Amino acid sequence: MVTFTNVKTGAKVGREETKEDEFIYEGKPLLVETDIDGVITYANRRFIEVSGYEKEEVIGSPHCAHMHPNMPQSIFKDACQKTSEGKTWSGYIFNISKEGIGYWTEMIIQPKWDEEGSLSGFMATRKAPQHEELEKVIEEYAQIKESGDLSARSQYCGEVFIGRGACHF
Repeated sequence: MVTFTNVKTGAKVGREETKEDEFIYEGKPLLVETDIDGVITYANRRFIEVSGYEKEEVIGSPHCAHMHPNMPQSIFKDACQKTSEGKTWSGYIFNISKEGIGYWTEMIIQPKWDEEGSLSGFMATRKAPQHEELEKVIEEYAQIKESGDLSARSQYCGEVFIGRGACHF
């Protein structure tokens, strides 16, 4: 059993050990919002269902707790760096459910801005990945993970520009 602490409740939340099973997500978008520290403040019903957690376990959990351990750290590091700079990031993500089952999505992370123009959090939208690219992504991510290079970048993810006002709350 793998555990993380829910920041909101202080409760320990458990996840099954990583299994060999995995699937490609095919449904409607999965939405998650976080605060500036990456702690989940909102998740739509679909994300909660697919993740296998209860809503009370998801809200207050660190967003990174939902990333599969086989996801290259450099890809997640790149996403965190770009979004903390107020940029929008898009790429393929290997997530993990409470049952320890991996699932692939394509994700876009947008910064959220408050009324004063300060970065106030992030909105992550996961959707069904493009099948024609996913096989190449999986192969590339395996090579990146094996290399252990924390500065490695993927040709299938990175910064995208959609305009500063796209996610203004």
